[in-house]
Amino acid sequence: MPDILRKPTPIAKIYEALSAVADGRVKLCRPESKAIVTSSARTKRYTVMISDGLYSSNDNATYWQHYAGYPIIAVLIEQGRISLPPDSRPLLEHFKNINWKQLNTDNKNHYDQAVSQFLSTTGHAEEIEKLVQNIYEQANNLLFAVKGNRKPIIKVSQEQE
Repeated sequence: MPDILRKPTPIAKIYEALSAVADGRVKLCRPESKAIVTSSARTKRYTVMISDGLYSSNDNATYWQHYAGYPIIAVLIEQGRISLPPDSRPLLEHFKNINWKQLNTDNKNHYDQAVSQFLSTTGHAEEIEKLVQNIYEQANNLLFAVKGNRKPIIKVSQEQE
């Protein structure tokens, strides 16, 4: 594995990753060295590259902040490197069709406020926070390196959807 340090992923990004998983917006490509993750607004597609314990992505968080952004976390979940607790599948329903881009914009990119707004609509805040904490701990304890990549972000036109 490459000797690259990474910052911990902020907990708010776990919510976005779980939405990507719940919506089926993560496509693992063959060979398993690449994945495509569609944004919550469904206007962009991010490329996640995987090689020998190194995950790279062209989302802004990964590229500029040097932590595993939500596309990488979503890929790790889909790969089974981060496991969802067996009883958590029903909770994923609450993550479906959440436009995190809009929520974050509405909250002036105060991600904790966006998360609070999301949780206030679910009726299952305590269980969801427990699930997110579980994923957060797994993600930040998992051994892998992170870097941004320069792949162009794919803009999704109406014809492509």
